[in-house]
Amino acid sequence: MNEPMDLQARQLALNALITEHSNLQMARMGTIAEANGRSTLYLGTLSSAVIAIAFIGRSELSDTFYLFALTLLPSVFLLGMFSYLRLAQTSVEDLVYAVASLRIREYFMNLDPAARGFFPRTDPEGLRKLERMGFLPTSRLQLFLTAATMVACINSIVGGVTVALAVGSLADASVTVATATGGAVVLVLVILFLLDQMRRFQRAASVVPELYEWESSRIAWWSKGARHVPSP
Repeated sequence: MNEPMDLQARQLALNALITEHSNLQMARMGTIAEANGRSTLYLGTLSSAVIAIAFIGRSELSDTFYLFALTLLPSVFLLGMFSYLRLAQTSVEDLVYAVASLRIREYFMNLDPAARGFFPRTDPEGLRKLERMGFLPTSRLQLFLTAATMVACINSIVGGVTVALAVGSLADASVTVATATGGAVVLVLVILFLLDQMRRFQRAASVVPELYEWESSRIAWWSKGARHVPSP
C-alpha cells in the first residue's frame, strides 16, 4: 500500500529538484548579468568623468581644473566602492548557487548508475581532473580574474590619481612627490581590496557546507585554504 505513495512522493521530490536546479541556473545568470551591468555603469561613469576633466584641462592646469577634478573624482571613487562591494557579493552568491547545483546533480547521478557517465564526476578525483583543465580553479590567484577585482584595481587607480592631484595642488608638492604618493595609495588600495575579497570567499567557503547535509556527499570542498574531502 505504501509503495505507490513512496513512488509518488519520490516523483514529486524529483520534480521539485528539477525546478530548483532550473531556478539556480537562472539565479546564476542573474548574478552574471548584474555584474556586467554594474561594471558597465562604473566604467561608463569613469569614462565620462575622464573626458570632462580632459576638456577642462586641455589648455592649462589652472585652479579651476583642480577644483573640478577633486570634486568629480571622489564621486567616481565612491561609486567604484559601491560597485566593488556588490560585485563581491554577487561572486559569493554565484558560489552558493554553483555548489547547490552540484549537490542536486549528484543526486541525479545516484538515481541510475547507467546514467553516471553522462554527468561530470563530483567526487574528489573528478574535481581534481576539472582543476587540471582549469574548469574548477581553487587557487587564490582566481581572485585576480573576478569582476570585483577588475573594478577594485581601476578604482584604486582613481583613488591614487585623486590623492596625487590633491597633494600637488593643496600641498604644492612637486610632480615626483605627488606621483609617488599617488602610486603608494594605489598599491595600498589594491592590497586592501584583495584582502577583503579573500576574506569574503574564505568566510563563504567555511559556511557553505553547513547549508547542506554535507556528510552524505562525496563532493570535495575547500575551507580556509585547506582541502577538505567530506566522508562519503
